Amino acid sequence: MTRHLRSLWFYPLFQIPMMFLAACLVAAALFWVLGIGRPNVAVAIALDLSNSTYAPQAFNAPGTVMEREIQAVRSYLQRNNQLGSPNQVQIFGFGGAIRPLTNSFNTDGKQIEAELTQALQNRDLPQQIISNTTDLNLAIQKGTEALSSIPNYCRDLLLVTDGAGNVSPPVVVNAVAQKVRLNSIIVGAEAPELKLAALTTNGIYIAGAKDRLENFFTKEFFAKVNTNIKWIVLWLGAAWIALMWTLTLPLDRWIFQGLMRLEMPLAGQLSLGNALFWSVLTPILIWQILKLLDLPFFSAC
Repeated sequence: MTRHLRSLWFYPLFQIPMMFLAACLVAAALFWVLGIGRPNVAVAIALDLSNSTYAPQAFNAPGTVMEREIQAVRSYLQRNNQLGSPNQVQIFGFGGAIRPLTNSFNTDGKQIEAELTQALQNRDLPQQIISNTTDLNLAIQKGTEALSSIPNYCRDLLLVTDGAGNVSPPVVVNAVAQKVRLNSIIVGAEAPELKLAALTTNGIYIAGAKDRLENFFTKEFFAKVNTNIKWIVLWLGAAWIALMWTLTLPLDRWIFQGLMRLEMPLAGQLSLGNALFWSVLTPILIWQILKLLDLPFFSAC
């Protein structure tokens, strides 16, 4: 009986979902290739320049933690320049006090690097930052203040330190109020208070060897703040729903009636039920995937 039916293509129930499927797949590909939907990001980088990051060697000597910090920042700036819309970046150095190492937030990586190099050549810098101690609260507070002056941007503070220190709850509460994510990489032992601060603000926390610094800056942190994966997941989810509706008639005609020899009403109910099932389940799965990736559904960041 089914041999005398019209081709599937002539049915709107096949045509319309097929067009939606093609549109969603094209959109997902464009978002992936062109990076559409990436958020505008401002990053304040606070580097621990206390003497524990280089002693007993000289300030910024090769092989020290400080030198690795600086190299990781330079690598980050080089990768940032490859973006169509680079992150706004400002760099700070801190010990017991904090000083800007670049003049202001900027997207020009070469200019940021030049300003950073000039700042590090300042012989008075160790005294200006009070290099014999580390004040994490001050670093977070000043970084948050700097980021709060950048409107309409996702705000990330990246703190790099090798020492333990106290983080007061009011400082973290203020970061949350200013919508600043606190990201920390600790070169050495764990820092539970910084870990809690990162968790509270949906930031990244990593503790480990100094050899991980460059990889963290250029891969883990860079991918986290510049991702548009949320949009790709949404488009692929929509494509999956469209695919399920596109398969309604093939399932009805070829599987349920053709192979399983079911009556037409039951076959139609099963095929429509399959499409409705995935139309309900897919948004739930997308929500769970975004939660697993720590990506807020309704936030551009």
